[in-house]
Amino acid sequence: MEEAGIKCSKEEYLQWFMRNWVGGPLVALQHLVDGALCIPAVLKMGDPRVYSSLACLVIMNEMGFEIQDVIKTLYFFTPAEVPSFVLFLIFIHHSLTTCLGLPTILCYRSLSTLHWLCFDLQGAAAVSTFIYEYTKILDVTKRGALKQFLILSWISFLVMLIARFFHWVYLVGEFIFVWYNDKAWAFLVVGTFFLLIFSYLNFAIVLKSMYGRLQKFMKMSAEHDSLPSNL
Repeated sequence: MEEAGIKCSKEEYLQWFMRNWVGGPLVALQHLVDGALCIPAVLKMGDPRVYSSLACLVIMNEMGFEIQDVIKTLYFFTPAEVPSFVLFLIFIHHSLTTCLGLPTILCYRSLSTLHWLCFDLQGAAAVSTFIYEYTKILDVTKRGALKQFLILSWISFLVMLIARFFHWVYLVGEFIFVWYNDKAWAFLVVGTFFLLIFSYLNFAIVLKSMYGRLQKFMKMSAEHDSLPSNL
């Protein structure tokens, strides 16, 4: 959490972990199902009306999840439990789908760029979240568990780097180009704004914190490797 700019003591982190241990795997499962539903649209399998509808279903499902998550956070948690910076990140994370979901469904439901964007966001999040939840229970004081932690963390980071940086930049550029060609000025202004602030979340928070976590445990691994093998 410190890598994302969130400071907390070990006791506070353990309390947070105990309170949210069920939520993480469920969120990962939701993203996995949604990512799978986007596969027919990404591969253009079958009737375009069907696979476009499945991709739109993913958007609606994500909208529902994000709206309830905001309500849950505001209603059930005190400001002391959810710092203003964390609340800020939650609103950034949820703003893209909540604000652009319905307009894009109504106007661009058959657009391949939209389908790929949904697949990347959901699929990469599923992989990353499942790995994150699993690595939380590894005893990294043991060499074997630490190596497993690093391998899985590198996989998670590379998946997010491809989906949330390289392909993300390409898809954002495609969307802006489509809106410009269509003279959809409202989409161009509002949509670009939300895509840019979500890009900030991808680059400055998600990828930066994942790389910081990797660096921390790579250093720990190097320290382990420098010790005698019988320790």
